[in-house]
Amino acid sequence: MSNSSHLVKNYDSKKPIVWIDCEMTGLDHLHDHIIQICCLITDKDLNLLDGEGYESVIHCPKSTMDQMDEWCTQHHGNSGLTAEVIASNKTKEQVDKELLEYLKKFMSKGTGILAGNSVHVDRLFLLRELPSVVDYLTYRIIDVSSVMEFAKRHNPTVERLMPPKIGAHTAKQDIIESINQMKFYRDVYFKNEDEISIRDVKKQWEGKDINGNRID
Repeated sequence: MSNSSHLVKNYDSKKPIVWIDCEMTGLDHLHDHIIQICCLITDKDLNLLDGEGYESVIHCPKSTMDQMDEWCTQHHGNSGLTAEVIASNKTKEQVDKELLEYLKKFMSKGTGILAGNSVHVDRLFLLRELPSVVDYLTYRIIDVSSVMEFAKRHNPTVERLMPPKIGAHTAKQDIIESINQMKFYRDVYFKNEDEISIRDVKKQWEGKDINGNRID
């Protein structure tokens, strides 16, 4: 067995989670396009296997960007993403190939599970524009938004203790916050009531955002 194969098998034993976030020109997966994608991979305990991850901006012509709705026009414009997209020379075919090769470094086919916030939406876009990536992963997903919605209904106290997110709406920042949000639920919500100390949770998180940074 080659060193690379041995390394992949070692990663497989860690049950890799493939965190992906996409920025799109809109939410219509049949007509809109992925313009930015970030992928970070963690083990089953939510520890990053590679701090750099994979990130890319996919080219779309100005004519396409000009057709975005008001929300996308404002946020992608303010973040600088619109200008990056127009200037980029990356095609979706290139990104599909690059991201697939990145995944192969950390897992065997069918081992990694897709994760993120409302990640079913990202998956719809991936199926059309980056099909090789979807094909390499298991069909199951981990949707942090589903955990959040259940927590709101099942244990509102935990949800009220959730630190705020920055909401930068860039692919990498969004996926980092998704991982940190899942860590919060793991440490606070996935326990029975007797194991949760509201005082300890407040002590750890009060005055901080979901990334652990102080809120001025």
